[in-house]
Amino acid sequence: MYLLLVSVVLLLWYLLFRNKRRRLYQLAEPIPGAKDTFPYLGIVKYSYNALEKVVSITENLCRESYKTGGIQKIWAGPLLVIGLTNPADIEYVSKNCLEKDLFLMKSVRGITGDGGIFAPVSIWSRRRKVIIPAFSPKILNSFMDIFSRRCADLVDKLNDLSGTGTFDIWPIINNFTLSSIAETSLGIRNLGGMNDVVVSDFLKSVEEVFKLASNRTFSVWLWPDWIYKLSWQYRHFTKHNDKIKNLTNNIIRKKRNELKHVDLDAYENQAVFGQDDKVDSFLDHLILLSQRRNGFTDTELREEITTFLLAATDTSAVAICNTILLLGKYPKIQEKVHEELVRVFENANEKLFKDVLNDLKYLDMVLKESLRLYPPVPTITRMVTEEIKLPSSGFTIPVETGIIISIWGAHRDPNYWGPDADCFRPERFEAGGKTGLFIPFSTGPRNCIGYQYAMLTAKSVIASILRQFKVVTEEEDGPIPKIECKYSLMLKAKHGYPIKLELR
Repeated sequence: MYLLLVSVVLLLWYLLFRNKRRRLYQLAEPIPGAKDTFPYLGIVKYSYNALEKVVSITENLCRESYKTGGIQKIWAGPLLVIGLTNPADIEYVSKNCLEKDLFLMKSVRGITGDGGIFAPVSIWSRRRKVIIPAFSPKILNSFMDIFSRRCADLVDKLNDLSGTGTFDIWPIINNFTLSSIAETSLGIRNLGGMNDVVVSDFLKSVEEVFKLASNRTFSVWLWPDWIYKLSWQYRHFTKHNDKIKNLTNNIIRKKRNELKHVDLDAYENQAVFGQDDKVDSFLDHLILLSQRRNGFTDTELREEITTFLLAATDTSAVAICNTILLLGKYPKIQEKVHEELVRVFENANEKLFKDVLNDLKYLDMVLKESLRLYPPVPTITRMVTEEIKLPSSGFTIPVETGIIISIWGAHRDPNYWGPDADCFRPERFEAGGKTGLFIPFSTGPRNCIGYQYAMLTAKSVIASILRQFKVVTEEEDGPIPKIECKYSLMLKAKHGYPIKLELR
């Protein structure tokens, strides 16, 4: 009798649930769907050993979407998720759907909280207005002396490794990008006196929380918070996440102490952050604002600084390492870059200047082609809060649908990039060249606010390395690079970045 009653209750609940969502099912029905996915089981099939399979699964889904107008329907449990690779639909969604899918991304928000990347629109819009001035052209120009000095130190470090055989350049570049973002945007020259071991331990914690957050995203049984908090993964995540928070809190405390004698009235009279000859760091700006009413709280400060440290560090490092590895695989392209460097720089010791970097047109094409094939962030998410009609495919997307914009997929669609879409061919970015939608830093109002900073960092590092060294690795036997990738929030080379350096 009891079993019968439970069965009746469950059946009634299911019927009510279906009835409430009938509009969703009606609109979802005609949308092309990924094979072997259906409501209530959804991506369970794909969740087993998820991180090992996610890159190949995503690639297959994208290539299927090219045949169906750049759209694919996927059921993630009872959640409807739409994958997009079509340029017109992506641009429409990016401009009209500003809310992030916080359910799909909740494991990531465990790291950054409501930091700008994953914040709800109500929080994001207020904070972005404060953050925008930190990436003005004047502020970026003020960083060039720091970039030049740090790149010189990087070359000295690599000089000790040249001629010693193969080594993985990732930890060196990752350390460089962390130190650079700390000194430029946070005004911390040596991360509070941390030695190389402590920095390495911090970066290892970043790698671990990224991996654990990614694993939870693709493991549906870990989605419920009460189950996740009982797992060993949660304990492991908390341990490493606490290390990240502790570093951020230490940085904020140190900065607060340095700024305690600043005249807040005089600072507020600056019309625009960085307008005076003295350019404060972004962290200075946020801390001084936080001491006024309506400024950032300590929690908000930590969320934004954590987001800055993690996003800027890893995205820049991935972009740099992918490009260096590709140049090693294609030595003829590398030599063209070096010839341009010799032509643009007057001598081997000339400092880096933004105007000079702007003259490196071919290096710019190489970097863009690297970002096209291997975007550090391969996907972004959105949540549909009002029904929308996609302009290209014509499908109406129901409310509460999650949308995954595949940057990787949009960058490789042969319908827009041509039959050589998978080939490494920098010349496609020549002025007047035909290209598809290029969005390595997203697009629309919620695009990456630091994209110019990232490009400046990458060009500075790659130019500095190639002026002094020849990069050597296993050459490719064709125009399509064979770099096996893994997903850990970022898209990284699965086997690291093994190269050799030879002095020029």
